[in-house]
Amino acid sequence: MSRVENEPEALDAFRHQLIAFDRLLSDEYRKIVGDWASLADVWNDQQYHECGASLQEVGRGIEAYLGAAEGHEVYLQQLVTELLAVQAIRIRR
Repeated sequence: MSRVENEPEALDAFRHQLIAFDRLLSDEYRKIVGDWASLADVWNDQQYHECGASLQEVGRGIEAYLGAAEGHEVYLQQLVTELLAVQAIRIRR
């Protein structure tokens, strides 16, 4: 059984933080992969390939996380909207 406190502002603040984090994570991952790939002409030994394999492994996890995070963001937006509507009804009474 889930319990939600009536603090839509805190939930919305977290949602915005989550969106910013997800964007930063995605951007920085793409950047590091691009930077790694650009070194192929100057760094092409076993360690370079191991680093690439590790980046690919991390990438799979990031993709899975970002796929799930989108659903969390949507859910939080709906929850905030519903809580604000309930608050508005309570205020009118």
